[in-house]
This record gives sequence, structure tokens and C-alpha cells, in this order.
Amino acid sequence: MPEEEANLTISYVDLGVTDQAVLKVATGLLAKHNNLQVNILNKENIDGQVVIVDVDNPDGRAFYNQFNARSGRGLLLLSNNALSEHRYPVLCKPVRVQTLRDVIYDLYNDLKIVTKTPAHPTNQTQAVSTSTASVTKNVENNTIVIVAPPVQDAKALENNLFFVLLKAQTEQQCMQVFCPPHSPLFLDPKKGIVATSVSRENLRKMTHGEAVVTSSTKLSETDVEILAKGQLIIPFTSVLWSAAVYGSQGQLIPTHKSDVPVRLKAWPNLSRLDFQPIHMTLTTIMTSQSLSLQDIAQRFQIDWDTVAGFYNACFATGLLLINPVQPAPTMPSVSKEVATKSSLFSKIAKRLKLS
Repeated sequence: MPEEEANLTISYVDLGVTDQAVLKVATGLLAKHNNLQVNILNKENIDGQVVIVDVDNPDGRAFYNQFNARSGRGLLLLSNNALSEHRYPVLCKPVRVQTLRDVIYDLYNDLKIVTKTPAHPTNQTQAVSTSTASVTKNVENNTIVIVAPPVQDAKALENNLFFVLLKAQTEQQCMQVFCPPHSPLFLDPKKGIVATSVSRENLRKMTHGEAVVTSSTKLSETDVEILAKGQLIIPFTSVLWSAAVYGSQGQLIPTHKSDVPVRLKAWPNLSRLDFQPIHMTLTTIMTSQSLSLQDIAQRFQIDWDTVAGFYNACFATGLLLINPVQPAPTMPSVSKEVATKSSLFSKIAKRLKLS
């Protein structure tokens, strides 16, 4: 079904002749396949709804550094290097027509005012019905009794993208990951990047477990550097987080247990991550007290898959304290200073009295 017809203006800063030609072809494809009419503004006009900037050149770098992220406009960066940028999409040159078209269309959708459907059901009745946990109804207090599923071994999780990403991060190993029918992901956890030509929608399918990992191959850093050319560069942490939160399928990291108290030591940077309101609730719960995952799911009646996915994401990004020891209360340093001063004044007073 064709998309609704609309107009989009694009400006560019410091783009070479070849990249300008690629942009023109990409906008033609948007008009043909997405019914999106794009107007590429003159070089001097930088007021487009989307601005494409080559940050390898001085003017492009200057524009990028001064760009107002709150301007309501989209920004796309082009570079010869695989930059890890959390705020704006990055394309590693040479730019490919299809990849550029997909990214522009994603930016266009970002600019539209739309009502997004949550990735996870917020209604607890719906959530429980899709959970992998064992669920029974407690008639006496009208609550749901949630029992976590058994933890699978690492071998059984080889087809799950999150656990493949976690392994790559743990071993600091570059990898190529296949999730047919989509294009592969090229991972470099040391540089903190994922390079791919998949569209945002297809990447969402991969991180949400709708496309399983069929195989993964180890690569060298040089391999990834070469394969990243022409690809969209995404922060490794962003993909890892989404794959954990939405694709863990109720499975905890092997050797981790649901009955051990945990606590968040810091808030996730949710402004840069894919999250739902329930994850804000979990963050509040897990920063204020130490509870086991089983207790969290049961006491607050939260779908087990949501609890497990959030736990995996927080552990993978270094935000968790497992079985934390509560620190002993300490007196503020100000009180100690006051006590010291009082003791000193007392000694002086005694000496004056003696004299």
C-alpha cells in the first residue's frame, strides 16, 4: 500500500560531486517507491528539514559542531570513518543509494508527528498472556503468581541476537552476524560500533527476535573497517540494549539467577536508548532498593519477559550491582569538623580558666 504523499526538504553541507549524485538518485527512489516528494535545496540554503553533512570537511565539521539538536530538524553525517555517534545517524563513505534512501526515509518518519505503538504491551493482562514465565492466578488476593522459566545453557541461546552481541562484547571480538533474510551486522565492540545496511524497521525485527541468528563469524578489526564502507554506523550499546530489552525472550544470562538481590547503581541514559514507560518504572524500583528479579516481577506484577530483558540490558551496559552489600551509614564530614572545633574551644576555655 503506497505511503501518504508528503514533501521533504533536504540541505547539504560540503558534499562532494559523487555524493550529490547519489543523493539525487536516492530522492528519486523515495518518490517512486515511497511516494515521498523530496526537494534538494540550493547549496547556499541550509534550512532544510534534513541536513546531510560531510564531517570530514572543515565546513561540514563546523556545521555539525554548531547544529542545534533541538531545532526539530534531522541531521545525517557522512564520514570516511566509522564514527560512534549516539545523536545522529552516520553513513560511512562511499555512500550507497539504497542505504541513503532508507536513512532519509527514517529521518522523515522521525519528523512526522505520529502515535507510536509500544513495542511491549503495557496492559498487564496482555503482557502475562505472552510471557515465557509460568503464570497462575491467586484467587484470594487477585494477583498473578509469576515463576521465572529455567535458565537455558549458552548453547541453546546461540540463535538469539542479544546473547551473540553479549559474547562479542565479553570477548571484545569483531564478528559478522547473519539474521536472514536481512543484511548482516558487522560488529566491532572495541570501537563500539555496528555497521549494517539494514533499514531501521528491519533492525527492529532483528533486535526484537523476529529474525533469528543463523550464524556468526569472527572477523578482524581490519575486516570490519573494510566491510563498514557504505554502511550505516550504529552505536554498539544501542543495538545491545534493544536486543536485550526486547529480544531476550524471558531468558536470563547463563549462570545468573532470578532469586539474587540486585540494584541499579545508576540510571540508564534513556534519552539515547529505546525504552517504554515500564522501563522507567523498573529503573525507579531498582535504584531505590535491592530486590531479586522474582520479587520485582511478583510484588509489582510486571511481566517476566520485561523484567528479564531489562535486567540483561542493565547488566550488559554495566549498570547493575548483584547481591549488593548495603553500605554502613557514615556521619557527614561537616559534623566531624564541628566536633573537632568544639573540642578545641573546650581546651582553650580550660586553659584560660586555669590562667
